[in-house]
Amino acid sequence: MKIAVCIKQVPVVSLLKFDNETRRVVRDGVPSEVNPFDVLGMSLAVNLKQDHDAEVVVYTMGPPQARDALVQCLAMGADSAVHLNDRAFAGSDTLATARALALALARDEYDLIICGRNSVDAETGQVGAEIAEMLDLPQVSGVRHLELDVSTDGSASLTAERITDEGHDVVRCARCRRSSRLLRMSRLRYILGGRNGRLRWRSPLPR
Repeated sequence: MKIAVCIKQVPVVSLLKFDNETRRVVRDGVPSEVNPFDVLGMSLAVNLKQDHDAEVVVYTMGPPQARDALVQCLAMGADSAVHLNDRAFAGSDTLATARALALALARDEYDLIICGRNSVDAETGQVGAEIAEMLDLPQVSGVRHLELDVSTDGSASLTAERITDEGHDVVRCARCRRSSRLLRMSRLRYILGGRNGRLRWRSPLPR
């Protein structure tokens, strides 16, 4: 089983300041971290890795300093990491970000693709859904709990609880091969064995 996790490095929101004169958020000097919802996705992937002997590959698109976020994910238990880094990506909106990530993900075969609910700096929640659409994959959004049952022939059935405005739904996918944008509320688990993971750079992507 092979799992991909898409993450984003974001500024620590609690330390951001607002400039009343320019009416813009001041990011200078603010430390960065892995987006909290993406950390939950990584935690889910690591749990699935332990339960189903899976391989976990983490992806991000961002400037050179985004490498630190990938290193943290490798420390949590990811087997390898892919960094999409190029000046051409600067200023990308959600559509451009999703397109770059989808092209990178399409280079390999994954049984499951996990994205956080949204990034805390933009809060659009669009990239996961756009990736699923571009790769023509089924998706389950707003997931708070996931159970995966893998059979001996390699197929898997998935049961997910997804948050709704009225409470939650239970979604069951028989013989599900791929899904995207999954989220599980769980405690962080740092696994030191992941420190020997590989970090790869891809720049730029072919059109």
